[in-house]
Amino acid sequence: MTDTVLAVANMKVTRNKTANLRRILELVDEAAAQDADVLVLPEMCLQGFADFSFGLGDERMVAQKRYYFHESEPIPGPSTQAVQERAARHGMVVQFGLAEKALHGNLVFNSTAIVGPDGVIGSYRKVHNPAEAVYFGPGERTPVFDLGFATGASMICYDLAFPELARVFALQGATVLLMSTAWPMRGSDRSNDYHGISMDLAAKANAFFNQSWLLVSNQCQTEGDLHYWGHSQIVDPFGIVVAELADEEGVVTWSADLGEEILRARTEGFFGLNLLQDRRPQHYGLISDPREYRAST
Repeated sequence: MTDTVLAVANMKVTRNKTANLRRILELVDEAAAQDADVLVLPEMCLQGFADFSFGLGDERMVAQKRYYFHESEPIPGPSTQAVQERAARHGMVVQFGLAEKALHGNLVFNSTAIVGPDGVIGSYRKVHNPAEAVYFGPGERTPVFDLGFATGASMICYDLAFPELARVFALQGATVLLMSTAWPMRGSDRSNDYHGISMDLAAKANAFFNQSWLLVSNQCQTEGDLHYWGHSQIVDPFGIVVAELADEEGVVTWSADLGEEILRARTEGFFGLNLLQDRRPQHYGLISDPREYRAST
């Protein structure tokens, strides 16, 4: 049995792609110094996230749209190549968020790239992003990937609020969920911010209900009016946060035999119950006509 070292990062992200890429590579090195096998970095950490407070047609919204059209990149592309070269140096898998250029440059997605020593392992486009529609197209696929040490899947931010998505990944065999996010706070009081705490609650719930690992990486800058929650964390298959940062930039790791902990959660953990095995999907469909319900009782 071999332990895998999991790593997640709090990262301060700017609107400068060159500076962000330099910081991404520094965090890869920092994780490597802690013997990490996989590192998750935040949502949109390559180009920086959008400000969604501008109305349609506002010149600031137009400027942001132009920025993403100019600075978005294909997958594979120049930045995935740079991360791949650094990942190869350390024998590491790295997930990071970026604005992805697609459809000959005519469409931009809020995406993650999963990069390993040999190149791009896969990519994921955010499925749940209605508030971002003016900037980014919606993803339509729910892929899983062979990470070498486990079957994994990628999630982005608001995806965490929809338990159906994590369950779809788990049913495809994913035991390690990699989540990149730019999860904000409502204000600046970290002691009692419901919007930030909601991320922590949803992370534990998704890991617990699927008895899977969940790695969450968030932005953590607090400059200006928008404060990000930070709290990058590693949640085990019991729904317990085993490693976490607060609002400081950096990397945190956790080492475990991933498969053994999955098995233990599904045989010893929650009363010894396997929550995937005990599903009864034949009863989860909606009855649209009340007469159908009366006929079935």
